[in-house]
Amino acid sequence: MTNTIKSVLGLNDSQSEFEWKSNHSTDFSSTYLSNNRLFNVLNKIGYKATMGFAITLTELIQLRSKNHYPYINANQEFSPKIEALWAAAIDPLYLDKYYFDYEYFDENKVMTTYWSNWYILIYLAGKYTKGSYHIHEYLVNLSMLARHLMPNRELFDKWFVETIRKTVETFPCLYDYGDLDEDDKDAVYDCSADAPVPREFFFNPDFQYSEEAAKPVLNAFLQSLDYKNNPWLRTPEDMLAKGFKGTPYKVV
Repeated sequence: MTNTIKSVLGLNDSQSEFEWKSNHSTDFSSTYLSNNRLFNVLNKIGYKATMGFAITLTELIQLRSKNHYPYINANQEFSPKIEALWAAAIDPLYLDKYYFDYEYFDENKVMTTYWSNWYILIYLAGKYTKGSYHIHEYLVNLSMLARHLMPNRELFDKWFVETIRKTVETFPCLYDYGDLDEDDKDAVYDCSADAPVPREFFFNPDFQYSEEAAKPVLNAFLQSLDYKNNPWLRTPEDMLAKGFKGTPYKVV
């Protein structure tokens, strides 16, 4: 994460405390959490970009949490999972499994936020990799959780609104919820027409997106991945067997 983003959001190494009540974990992770106004904004974001935005919010939440609790800072599993999820934002077939087992910590507020974050993200990733149209409601959960935890909500709101604006403009959703058949819960969305989303789009304010600018960034990221030692990533052979079109770990 760049220092620019940290300063934009008022994040630093000496974090202030945040409020966390016993009901917050259930409230923020509930699939019944409703904010129709926010949902109607977020559902304009494209499929792969929704995954990218969710990972971005997760990184911000983890950054906010890790300064309060050393387990998160020392957890070597965090990075490979995030890498695998960013690969999935390029193509869902990169992600070998989406279920990450985390123990629930009822008496530690920082670890409870950590659990809540991953609980929501697991649901979103599961829907995403299966091609479910209905993934944006989980982005509502993550957005509200991230906002609650940020040390300066005014700065977060400014960043959040601008990020949504540029994401919808660059990666618009290619379907409308109003056109979906509510009775067809098994409908599968083919996201192959959605442009892959580089992490730099969200984290580097100076990154000007275009297909030409994104290609070397995406390829550099894919080539840096170690699928042999990252259990969350599929091998090239597995990807091809699952129907991947093209050359795995390369954007052409």
